[in-house]
Amino acid sequence: MTDLDIDHSKYITFKRDEFYDWMRSGSIPSSVGDIELVDAVVIRRRDLFASPCLATYASMIALVANNITDLDQGNELLAIADYFEQQANLAADEGHKLPTL
Repeated sequence: MTDLDIDHSKYITFKRDEFYDWMRSGSIPSSVGDIELVDAVVIRRRDLFASPCLATYASMIALVANNITDLDQGNELLAIADYFEQQANLAADEGHKLPTL
């Protein structure tokens, strides 16, 4: 196995409302790290492997949702599973590129 030179700064993610608040305020934080989601991972839909990855994630969430005793939590999980299933379907149409770091 080879060591890969991973560029961890290739993508940066924010919560949309926090990003808009930051933009509206006109004050630039001293570091984007102040509002960056450091535990977020970006999977581009155009990635060849995105569709099966997202579909599997959706299936695992739905599996738990259908076996949980808390109906409200189960319904919330089903809505999340539906979202990721929709993303998997979009990725199936868009996915054509091999991933890059």
